[in-house]
Amino acid sequence: MSKMILLVVSLFLGNIPSFVFSESSEPKINCLVINLDYVNCTWSKLGLKYNYSFKSRFSHYDILDCSTYHKINSVNVGCKFPYKRTQRFNSLKTWLYSDSGSLVTEQNHTLKEYVKLNPPFNLSVVERKDAELWLYWNVTNDDNCIESEVRHRTNNNDWKNPSAASRTSFILTFPSKKRYEFQVRARISSSCGESKFWSDWSESVYWGSLKTNDTESLAPVSVTTLVLYTVGATIILVILSCLLVRSERLRIILIPVVPNAGRNVSKYLASLFDNYDDSMEKWLSMPKDLENGFKPNFTERACPVREYRMVSQSSSDSESILSNPTDLSSDYQCMHSYSSASTIAGPAEPLPTQDPSPVDNPV
Repeated sequence: MSKMILLVVSLFLGNIPSFVFSESSEPKINCLVINLDYVNCTWSKLGLKYNYSFKSRFSHYDILDCSTYHKINSVNVGCKFPYKRTQRFNSLKTWLYSDSGSLVTEQNHTLKEYVKLNPPFNLSVVERKDAELWLYWNVTNDDNCIESEVRHRTNNNDWKNPSAASRTSFILTFPSKKRYEFQVRARISSSCGESKFWSDWSESVYWGSLKTNDTESLAPVSVTTLVLYTVGATIILVILSCLLVRSERLRIILIPVVPNAGRNVSKYLASLFDNYDDSMEKWLSMPKDLENGFKPNFTERACPVREYRMVSQSSSDSESILSNPTDLSSDYQCMHSYSSASTIAGPAEPLPTQDPSPVDNPV
């Protein structure tokens, strides 16, 4: 039985290709032009087992040994070597050698599309009066062959799709009153042999104020904090209730007494009559001139009233009759003085032609 199992396993393993159990003998070399300043080449992780040496050569140039190695745990994993911008369109040949000096791999590279620039820097935002935001930045290579992209977001929301921009500026029209965050990246444009690689995004620049209530929800309150808040509020309510019961002053301050309008009005009217002796003029505080206008500007004198009657008299009484005009004259003077004191003067009455005999008749 065991022999049968070994036979089946041997047959199965015999049908599996040999490359499944063997690793590729040649590591892969990847080269990238960094910011048009130098070339950085690295090889696959298989090379971590061996300490390879590196050589390179641009067409029409000499072979160069690696000037600066990248190491991990003292093992060479990459190489950095100088670069001229005129060499970008030339082919590059690279070699890896083992410790014994034998050739491990030889590869060719075209670097025209393998350029990665440094991120833009010195970002700044300027607000214009015509409702526009102007974004400016700098690039390490002041070259017309560079194109840029800008992305922005508001209040820490998701990033908007990148927008094409000129080399070092971007305009955002009609911004809202939110906090804006901008980032920029750059690469070699198509007019100079477009690169496949964008630079990393730049550091963010901000404009406006952050409204946390639009994007950030309130942090959930823990059960312990909620219980503490509830117990504290209950204790405060109990203390206030005890103070209200025991302190009359505090109760009046916190819960003021509503005034009785009817009682106040009656008290006010009672004080009015007591203080001003039922005098409406004093209560109204009338001006002195207006108050004097209601007083009379003349006086009347009291005069006695006598009635005269025409009586036929004998001659023997003529002397007594002639003696009465004295009373008549006094009455007349009184009437005359009254009429002169009044505002309208009246004519004096004529004396009777006949001698009247005065008869006293009380009115």
